[in-house]
Amino acid sequence: MTEEPFLDADREHAWRTTLKGHALLVARLDADLREHAEMSLIDYDVLVQLSEAPDRRLPMAELARAVVYSRSGLTRLVDSLERRGLVTRERSSSDRRSWYTVLTGRGLDALEDAWPVHAAGVRDHFAAHTSPEQARVLATVFGSVIAELAPGSKELRHYHPDGRDTS
Repeated sequence: MTEEPFLDADREHAWRTTLKGHALLVARLDADLREHAEMSLIDYDVLVQLSEAPDRRLPMAELARAVVYSRSGLTRLVDSLERRGLVTRERSSSDRRSWYTVLTGRGLDALEDAWPVHAAGVRDHFAAHTSPEQARVLATVFGSVIAELAPGSKELRHYHPDGRDTS
């Protein structure tokens, strides 16, 4: 019996290219936001998630899953956003141990100011290098990865292929 390599050459090259490209793209988008909007990419993602949530509020655990961040890391991040007046925290009325993160008006304004910077970066450094078909393929591939690695995550189900919830 012949043992197959872990990855064929094309898939290994695709994987390594994905890792490097992702790291460079995230670093560039983060640098652009820091320079032009005084926030990091993860700050931006948190504000986006809150802006899209009902009443612009999410439980801390749900927000951590939505931004794919550890709870302890998110706590420190929310502390920073709260000091800057971009979010507030409110105790859950139904579970006194749980906390919600709530987007403030100032946070929404900061997000609206940052959006053109972020959109231009995504357009110039990612979308400019993909055709619509390539973008669909990438979304399908990474949607399948998300569906496998986070099958029960309601926060990520809209990224699953065809938007289906696999739980």
